[in-house]
Amino acid sequence: MEKTMQKLDAASPQAMSTDFTADNVARLKALFPELVTEGPHGASVDVDVLKALVGERTVGFADERYGFHWHGKRAARQAALTPSTGTLRPCPDDSVAWDDTRHLVIEGDNLDVMKLLHKSYAGKVKLVYIDPPYNTGSDFVYPDDFSDSIRHYLAMTGQTEAGVKRSTNTEANGRFHTDWLNMMYPRLKLAHALLSDEGLIAVHIDEHEVHALVLMLREIFGEENELGVAVWDKRNPKGDARGVAYQHESLVLFARNAETLLERAPLKRPKRNAQRMLDAAHDAVYRSGNPKDAQKAYRAWMKAQTNLSGGEVMYDRLSAEGRVYRLVSMAWPNKKKAPEEYFTPLIHPVTGKPCAMPARGWRNPPATMQALLERGQIEFGPDETTQPQRIYYLDENMYENVPSVLPFAGSDDALLKTLGIPFDLPKPVDFAAAVIGWCTRGDDIVLDCFAGSGSTGHAVMQVNATDGGARRYILVQLPEALDRRDKTQTAAADFCAKLKKPLTLAEITKERLRRAAQQVARDYPESYGDLGFRVYRLDTTNVIEWDPRRDDFDHALFASVEHVKTGRTEDDLLAELTLKLGLDLCTPVEHHQVAGKTVHLIGRAIVACFDARLSRDDAGPLADGIVDLLDATGASRDVTCLFRDSGFVDDVAKLNLAALLEQHGVKRVRSL
Repeated sequence: MEKTMQKLDAASPQAMSTDFTADNVARLKALFPELVTEGPHGASVDVDVLKALVGERTVGFADERYGFHWHGKRAARQAALTPSTGTLRPCPDDSVAWDDTRHLVIEGDNLDVMKLLHKSYAGKVKLVYIDPPYNTGSDFVYPDDFSDSIRHYLAMTGQTEAGVKRSTNTEANGRFHTDWLNMMYPRLKLAHALLSDEGLIAVHIDEHEVHALVLMLREIFGEENELGVAVWDKRNPKGDARGVAYQHESLVLFARNAETLLERAPLKRPKRNAQRMLDAAHDAVYRSGNPKDAQKAYRAWMKAQTNLSGGEVMYDRLSAEGRVYRLVSMAWPNKKKAPEEYFTPLIHPVTGKPCAMPARGWRNPPATMQALLERGQIEFGPDETTQPQRIYYLDENMYENVPSVLPFAGSDDALLKTLGIPFDLPKPVDFAAAVIGWCTRGDDIVLDCFAGSGSTGHAVMQVNATDGGARRYILVQLPEALDRRDKTQTAAADFCAKLKKPLTLAEITKERLRRAAQQVARDYPESYGDLGFRVYRLDTTNVIEWDPRRDDFDHALFASVEHVKTGRTEDDLLAELTLKLGLDLCTPVEHHQVAGKTVHLIGRAIVACFDARLSRDDAGPLADGIVDLLDATGASRDVTCLFRDSGFVDDVAKLNLAALLEQHGVKRVRSL
């Protein structure tokens, strides 16, 4: 039995985001226990033992080796490992349908935000879909300060008096590529850590950094998990080209685990014209008196089409039942001859003679060929001299592999004008919706940590409305200041001012989502999908003792018994506990009156009471009431109970409450 109520201090795991370094050490220890020993910073890896385990298969910084290197890479890698002590503060008044929605919009630097999301969402994100700065010479690149990222972020976004210059990354900068790499590397590492085992990342990029992006992703994800680089043909060559006029961008795709992804959820897209073809066939059968005339009418319709893909054109036949199909050779595909059993003859159903056979044998073994025969999926010629072919029905093959060239010349300028949103060069919603549709289904989570105008959120709502899915989006956007003096930002700044909102890009993101939700509701009146979103804002921790710069606070405040920062609310504390104890930010929070005190129940996993002046007399009724609440709501007693350390009249009250809860089987009782 614990003798006291454990206080969560700055060193407690609950006071910060995931400690990736400690996790890595623990994983190494699980594989090689002899590797880990005690060091000045706790459990540490014995490098000499590591070298002994792998023998001569080591390289150092001075050794020649294959890899992608740049100045600052070690610091960038370390930046991804360093825990964040910040928090996300809820903003219900800025949200839409707070109580019902499961979508999230988070204002903050995505480096810290993704660290804070890790405990709750690691292994749960199906798709990371981002359109990061392209490093064209005019992009804003996050000027990271890895030593104190939260305070640097607050200063950079004008939320503290200390200013940080916002600047673009121009080619005149001697660290032009280096700065971009150092910004992207830790963010890609963190995105990788959030993906599920069958998750994937899709990154938009142009010619400026596509080569560097692919090299980074190969290092982080592994070359074996590269799914490919698709060319987005925008059909509009750049007019300012000094050499080749690029009319394309790239969509780079990597899987967390390609083998798992392709086995469980293959990367496929619907054949673009498949449904039209099925409808045309149905119409041909309906209007014709016999299969022969129906076939003739269907082929005439096919011949008149101008936008069919090469694969779709092959579906030019109708069965006697009116099903659309194509024929495919059943010949062994490899240069070497097939095994002997693959030469088993097929007997023609009319002549009774063996049919002509491919020179290298059949593609399938006899058992598969027999199954195809029984299902009527082999078509024979008029006699045995014609080689039989396999039948593929269109209605059974409505999906195809995603091709390497994606023609899409559309723009969303007109859409945003209709919505009244001022934003240059937004990612087209229809294109984003197509990518999301290929990669996700059901209630999958889509993360966009460079949210921009909010196209990804708009696309998620649109795809859900069309296929009945319940996908969730998590959008992260830096509240980048808009400058009215900059002609390219004047319209956006004026727009925010008219709405009486702060002049930041994040306000554009949120307003676009509000208006997009209204549009989706109008366009899909029969859909009842989630059209709201919760807003959270990155800030320093709510708990003074958890703040690494707590010495900066007024000494009298710090020395007092109150440990929660001035101006922070119970909702702020509940959100921080939800995050740092690893619960979904959309977990329901119930508020109950127990023994005259307010008790919060977060998702049947956390019990929190922040009331002041809890006395010895309160301990018994409060402990009994909490246990009754757990039983009444069906919650396990394997919960974490949290109280404000300054809320107890004395230590005896605190000890009594902890002991009584322990007697009832509630063993994790903590104070903050």
